[in-house]
Amino acid sequence: MKKIFSNIRNFFCNPVPAQTLGCFRIAVGIFSLVQLLILLPDWMWFYGPQGLLPWEISDALSTRQTPGLAYFAKLLLPLSISAKGTVYLVTVIYFISLIGLTAGYKTRLMGALAWLMHLILNTTGHFTAYGVETFAHIALFYCMVLPVGANWSIDAHKKPPVLPPYLITLSVRIIQLHFCIMYLASGLEKSIGSQWWNGEAIWIAMQQDQFHKVDINWMAGVPIVPKLLCIGTLITETLYPVGMLWKKTKKMWLTAILSMHFFIAIFLGLQLFGGLMFLLNLTAFGAHCFPGIFRRRIKNFSSNPHRIIKPILLVNNMLNNKSTSAYHYRKLISRSTSFFKNNYGYGYNYVYGNKERAQER
Repeated sequence: MKKIFSNIRNFFCNPVPAQTLGCFRIAVGIFSLVQLLILLPDWMWFYGPQGLLPWEISDALSTRQTPGLAYFAKLLLPLSISAKGTVYLVTVIYFISLIGLTAGYKTRLMGALAWLMHLILNTTGHFTAYGVETFAHIALFYCMVLPVGANWSIDAHKKPPVLPPYLITLSVRIIQLHFCIMYLASGLEKSIGSQWWNGEAIWIAMQQDQFHKVDINWMAGVPIVPKLLCIGTLITETLYPVGMLWKKTKKMWLTAILSMHFFIAIFLGLQLFGGLMFLLNLTAFGAHCFPGIFRRRIKNFSSNPHRIIKPILLVNNMLNNKSTSAYHYRKLISRSTSFFKNNYGYGYNYVYGNKERAQER
């Protein structure tokens, strides 16, 4: 019993390198910027007042009591700022705050602005949101409340913060425990049904049109493969707290969870979701499982400045590569736009019965 309490005390009291929080902040900021750039060509169709889902309908169907773009537009109406101008303003503030957050300039303020703008956008576009927006919002919240600017930031370079070691440790442990609870709950929920025990979950998911990126028909003749994949997922998620926190299994478990999200990104076409979860797990548990990994990697990165160009080229390829979800997002928006224009003029006007005005526009 004494050993258990000793391990708990060491877990919360032993110093943790501040680079973990710095890596977490940079990863969240860069990912959010990449996501913004990917969706930017169709931004107004996701969040515009006359987009795929007009503001009035989105607010009427929303179950949240959080402010959206329509509410923000009403506040700016006395300043003669139009609805589209409100979208542009929120987007610019979101973009600038993400840059400041990534660089670590006025980190707390930039984190709060990024979180608030993301909340406003998510409230309006909640029908087109899925897991990636939820976890991005959680990560931005941690960037707002935790001292993520304590390392690798402009703020720390100008004036090194004087933070007690226990505060850094507690901040990192909060993120890690959140992940442990999240994966444990996900694994338990999956284990309730039978599809994750007989292999049907993997088979059904990969046979859906939106996820059918790789031909897996051969699995029909080898049913043990999807069954092992499903059971492996259950074990990895349900035992995530034990596997990540036990020193004998933490390296293996981090490798397993990163591999799982990598395959989700590749085989299900969910590059944004898989990429975000990969980065969050790596930054939260990388230094815990592989001590000193961030210091070595950052040093190698800084000695090769040309590597910074690779993320930019990756975004460009995602927008133009037919095998990526970003390309299919653009195709979906284009087809939806053509449908509304050809049949109704504009969806917003048709919904409210003003057909004549819709045809005129």
